[in-house]
Amino acid sequence: MCSATRMVATPLESVPAEETLINALRGCRDQQELKDLEQRLAAVEGAPPLFDWICDLLVKRSLSSILAAKLLRQLHQS
Repeated sequence: MCSATRMVATPLESVPAEETLINALRGCRDQQELKDLEQRLAAVEGAPPLFDWICDLLVKRSLSSILAAKLLRQLHQS
């Protein structure tokens, strides 16, 4: 089970730490896992939209440009 699946399968009670989100994003194997993660984060009060969060991580260089591009494309296409 990938880290994204574990994060998505478990109800989120608060905004996850940035490192936790990065690990979950790296563990997303397909578009459905990414959409599931996006929906779980959307249900958490105070969590930014996943698209915005990925962009912020990219600007901060906390996420590789290749991974960010792949994830943003998947979000855009869904």
